[in-house]
Amino acid sequence: MSRPATDEELRIAHQLRPDLSWEDASVNEGGQFHKVVIANPHSVIRMARTVQATADMPRTVKLQQLLADQLDYQIPVATSQILHVDSLASLAMSFIPGSAHEPHFGDPKILGQVVRDLADIPLEPISDHLTAPFSFRGPWTEDRTQQCFDVLPDQLRGAATSLWAQLDELAQVPPGLVHGDLAGHNMHWVDEELVGILDWDLAAAWDPALNTAYLSLWHGLEMADQIAPNPDEARRAKIWLGLMSLERLSDTLSRTDNPKINKLMRKIGPRILNAAQAVRS
Repeated sequence: MSRPATDEELRIAHQLRPDLSWEDASVNEGGQFHKVVIANPHSVIRMARTVQATADMPRTVKLQQLLADQLDYQIPVATSQILHVDSLASLAMSFIPGSAHEPHFGDPKILGQVVRDLADIPLEPISDHLTAPFSFRGPWTEDRTQQCFDVLPDQLRGAATSLWAQLDELAQVPPGLVHGDLAGHNMHWVDEELVGILDWDLAAAWDPALNTAYLSLWHGLEMADQIAPNPDEARRAKIWLGLMSLERLSDTLSRTDNPKINKLMRKIGPRILNAAQAVRS
């Protein structure tokens, strides 16, 4: 979702990069933690929405600077100091051209290379700048699991239970760099070439199969076997896809606007069953 920038947003943009034009600037409102002011091909302005996003900004800025030196894809890096206005932080960052890939298809060779490139990043130099696993929604608790179980139809309860039972085993997988929200608008493409990867706020040392899961969720669930570097990682990615569906159910149950649970169940039910099949295999 995009809209014209307000006078206050333009004032902040001019403070951070007075050398650039901010005429006809628009604001991308799509991010949960930040909004982005866009007006020129040199820098964008990233504005934190919350106090927590403000506190995290120095960490993610440093992480992206370190990753920019290790990945061939463009990574947004700071082009100004952080500015605090009314307890919220804003920062100028390099502009990454391109746009999201059209969903439901893609080149598995390119996507698989992304997975391998992230796996090759050594964790020790960046470990202080990563967030914890499950930092977005929090870990599965007994109450949260029970709430989801209670609304699942009988034919999905056994499958869901088998997925939750995998969490302890998945936690033992040797960690790799996991982006946290790979695909969609966080990957910029130009003519089927991957140009850059954005939004590393949720990057963590976690099961690397999650990168395959995120990519296949956007580009095509049937691609997991082609994207993953080996069959075991493909299997774990499919299990994570089922757990992601249960996460979505949990999020929906926390809403207060009478969401359509039955409609959601028709979408996530097959994914949960497919993931349970991966457990059995």
